[in-house]
Amino acid sequence: MRLLLILLIPTLLLAGSGNVDPEILKRGYRVYQENCSICHTEKATLWEFLKARLNVLSGRRPENIDAPPMNLVSARIKEFYPNELEFVEFVKDYITHPSKKKGVCQPAAYAFFGTMPPIGQGMDEEDKEAVALWLYYRYSDIWHDVFKRVKELQKRVQSKK
Repeated sequence: MRLLLILLIPTLLLAGSGNVDPEILKRGYRVYQENCSICHTEKATLWEFLKARLNVLSGRRPENIDAPPMNLVSARIKEFYPNELEFVEFVKDYITHPSKKKGVCQPAAYAFFGTMPPIGQGMDEEDKEAVALWLYYRYSDIWHDVFKRVKELQKRVQSKK
């Protein structure tokens, strides 16, 4: 029974994703794995975010990452493009024609990582749509909540020193 639940959890999570076909979300995850995971990890914990934040605040590049983790990317984009259609259109455009001018990253992200390469130029429209939908539905993090929690964690850690 436990094994069955473990196998069904990803499908159940995808099934709760609005009216999006779970196969599209699976395709989006494959696109992420093949194109995005080279630089972007899937998720950063609060501790990992805090460690990166402390490095940035001290003028050092975050360790062991080449780009912001996808859960933080999703949360940050949703801060500016909260509904599905706007989010998907932004992601499709940005991965095809990335620029600092239209980006939504924190200034430190550009300072340490630069602007991403135009990986979307090598993708067909269906793959761009799928990865954008996967990114939208995969994560429920809200940027200001995550940022607030990491700053609270930072205060607790620094008060123990």
